[in-house]
Amino acid sequence: MSRAVKATAAWVCGGILGIVAGLFEAAGAYADDAGGPAQVGDTVYFSMGEWNCSIGAAGAVGCDLTVPAATMNVLYAGAQVPFSNVPAISIDSTALPAHPEWNSNGSHTLAGGNPGLAPIAQVSGHDPQFSITHAGATCQITFNGSAVCTSMGHGFSQRGPVPFGY
Repeated sequence: MSRAVKATAAWVCGGILGIVAGLFEAAGAYADDAGGPAQVGDTVYFSMGEWNCSIGAAGAVGCDLTVPAATMNVLYAGAQVPFSNVPAISIDSTALPAHPEWNSNGSHTLAGGNPGLAPIAQVSGHDPQFSITHAGATCQITFNGSAVCTSMGHGFSQRGPVPFGY
């Protein structure tokens, strides 16, 4: 599949899932204590709702989930593969989709928690509410409150109770 087709499919699926999450009034992600990110060395740390995230100098992205996700679906070789009890999510390879990270041990979280992202001015109703780009990776909270991170040709999102990696 071409990169444009993957991006379009992810965008369409994200919009549909965002609408469904809104219909069920799922708790969306949001930024707390705006003022971040915090940079330590070559890594930036920030929060997106109850996710404490980091982006490293090489573009690796990871988020520690305050409450582990009961399930995470990962798109692998054209099929959705479910993983259980996911405490963290990572993008750390161009060869693999975003995936659960069971050995994070809070490595994406600063002592005391990560600062939230400062809100950005929205030009239209579809612009993200919060966004950060570092080392080629981008994380944002979309117009509908969904958390989305992309890097190395892959991404993950949270729309409703189940994170999705691709």
